[in-house]
Amino acid sequence: MERIERIRADRRKGLWLCRFGLCLLLLAGCSPAKEAEIDTPVALPAGQDALPARAGNAPSLGPSLGANTAQQPQRIALPSIGVETDVIKIGWQAVTLANGQTASQWEVADFAAGWHKNSSLPGQIGNVVLSGHNNIRGAVFRKLYQLQPGDIAKVWAGGKEFDYRVEEVMILEETGAPIEQRRENARWIQSFDDERLTLVSCWPETSNTHRVVVVAKPVETVSSEQ
Repeated sequence: MERIERIRADRRKGLWLCRFGLCLLLLAGCSPAKEAEIDTPVALPAGQDALPARAGNAPSLGPSLGANTAQQPQRIALPSIGVETDVIKIGWQAVTLANGQTASQWEVADFAAGWHKNSSLPGQIGNVVLSGHNNIRGAVFRKLYQLQPGDIAKVWAGGKEFDYRVEEVMILEETGAPIEQRRENARWIQSFDDERLTLVSCWPETSNTHRVVVVAKPVETVSSEQ
């Protein structure tokens, strides 16, 4: 049974990595490095290219590694833009660039939002990071840029509903941007010392030249049935 569930999850996740209009599929025959040997990416998800990994510099960004899976985000709703979708756990993969360098690149969930497995859990201090496609394979975050400050994001995890109020909606240039700028963009998915939810996708709807980053802060936590 466990094997069947794992296969279903792998099919949904797909291991597709967006590259501005193209997608790189890591073939099943490839053998990626072990998780502990791969540095976390230093660019936002779905980037044009990966940035070189820095071995040994990949601390956990939250208490989620090894946490009970029942605590992980399972669903998200953004009522103001008509979005409700499942959430699955995602990580990163080692890729080889054209110049032969090894880099780390985020996976992007297919037909679901992806919870970054090294980010925090809802209800805990830190940054809960969810990302999703904007124009392929479900495009669950296609309208993310239409969110406005004050809009509500609802996340379900561990039998509870966690409500967040949008505070910022940013559109950040990525295509052709200097590495320094891309690393600055990526700080939004890093650890913070407050409780927050960060949503990430590409923009505009017909391209992937920019990133849309939404930052929301908690409203309240209420009990709810799954």
